[in-house]
Amino acid sequence: MIPAILATFAYGLALTLFFFRCAPALRARPGRKALALAAVCALLHLPVAGITLLVLLRGALGDLSLVSLVLLGVFFIQHRRQSIVTLLQVRIFASLGLAFSLCGFGLLPLDPYEPGYDSAILPCLVGGLACLFWYRGNRALSLALLAALSGWRLHWLDSTNLWDYLLDVPLIIAALGHAVATRAKTA
Repeated sequence: MIPAILATFAYGLALTLFFFRCAPALRARPGRKALALAAVCALLHLPVAGITLLVLLRGALGDLSLVSLVLLGVFFIQHRRQSIVTLLQVRIFASLGLAFSLCGFGLLPLDPYEPGYDSAILPCLVGGLACLFWYRGNRALSLALLAALSGWRLHWLDSTNLWDYLLDVPLIIAALGHAVATRAKTA
């Protein structure tokens, strides 16, 4: 039940943010954003040809991580255009995602998912990073990491691996795209 609610909210936020990015005239009124979010979340459960859009998205992309959910929520609430993550943090997400993809396809002889199951080191590292980000003033990313740790401990998603609470395919693709686009602007 909780994974479906979180998936509805996460994909609803993502689609609503995309819609408002494409329609800048609607951004000025926060009430419209809230109504749009409610409408998109409802539309995600509307069956079309026997399948809902939410089931299709979850089947194609999987569940969004809690890090993605928190960052999408922060982007949704923000009224001004300001980055909540630095380029270095985007590159870290992109590098981790690329490494996981290479290992997943068997191109590297490592299994990075192993520490996500029962390791005591990975949660300590994530908690330490959350404290560091909080200390450095990046409250959004710190809260995202703490939400991922809390959700992992409370089993809010179907997975028992901490990495699934931290990373997901759309987050990795967005980080890689942002890193490449930023690199192209500076070159």
